[in-house]
Amino acid sequence: MIKKLSFFIGLVILFSTELIAQKSLEFEKDSVFLGKLPNYPDTVSYSFPFKVLSSAVSIDTVIADCSCLLASYPTEELQKGQKNTLEVQFVPYKPGPFNKSFTVKLNGSNQEYTIKLAGFIRPSSLSKEKLYPYGDSGIKWPHKKVSFGLLTAQGLASKKVYFYNETDDTLRFEKPPVTPSYLGVLIDSSEFEIEPQSEGSFTLFIKPEEREEYGYAQDTFSLDLVNQKKEIVSSECIVSASIYFPESEGDGPKPKMGLSSTYMNLGNVKNDGKKIVTLSVMNTGEVPLKILKVETNHGLELLSIESEEVQTFETVNINIRYLETPRTGKETRSFTLFTNDPIDPVTIITVKANVIK
Repeated sequence: MIKKLSFFIGLVILFSTELIAQKSLEFEKDSVFLGKLPNYPDTVSYSFPFKVLSSAVSIDTVIADCSCLLASYPTEELQKGQKNTLEVQFVPYKPGPFNKSFTVKLNGSNQEYTIKLAGFIRPSSLSKEKLYPYGDSGIKWPHKKVSFGLLTAQGLASKKVYFYNETDDTLRFEKPPVTPSYLGVLIDSSEFEIEPQSEGSFTLFIKPEEREEYGYAQDTFSLDLVNQKKEIVSSECIVSASIYFPESEGDGPKPKMGLSSTYMNLGNVKNDGKKIVTLSVMNTGEVPLKILKVETNHGLELLSIESEEVQTFETVNINIRYLETPRTGKETRSFTLFTNDPIDPVTIITVKANVIK
């Protein structure tokens, strides 16, 4: 039985090796994300370099998944070791994200290769004030903070971060920003300089396992750029993420959060700022549940938290004040609860009311 199994495994390995050996083309990149394009272009073009791994190969055709795509490729026979490029073009027909693919077919072969081009087309009607509404000191941001959302405590995550140089001077990265140990910044050589009234970017990396605590994490670092007068132009970059343990048997005991409600309809509420909203937080897990943060949005104010640690099978109340409003009528407000619950670390609680005089 063992000999038969060994023989079968040998055949699988041999067959897999032959499949690998039969590969004729190798693309440097078969999937490219172009990020947010600064304006609405007429055409988006990109070159995919490739190398021939076997002799006497030629491309039969390149099939696009959309009529908005064009491809230009060599039709002559290519020899082993020869390098060439596949040129692709995308003609945008609407703003927003795009994810396009091309299938490359070879002559006399059933091999197929798929290459992908993705990115985001900005609406041409949006002004820079609307695209970058946050920040000061000449550096503007599209969002208040860079959010990585939910992350496990394993692996590395990255995100392209965009900002705008609204000064009339060229800004330059003289040195990388100083960040907390679990964050890192990579600046491409082509992005060292940001022209006046134009967009800049960098890649932000996060290493969740290097942060001492799990749950909601928020940190700030300074983006320092230098203008032509050697003056430093600074702006704060806020980074947030919710870091939790991956679910596995080896993680040990965990807290488990339960809420009295995630949706509160208060009915009629007098517009006097005296209404108190109470949220009960329960812990049905095996270890204490930590309330890391309560973040209120417009119209609500955090009054008190009975305890920031909820023991097993106990309940803690969070009191929120419903503030006065300049208008009456139906309103929807919300606040966000951050805990060390590895399954539900971030929860948004919605509060609805009909504000009356």
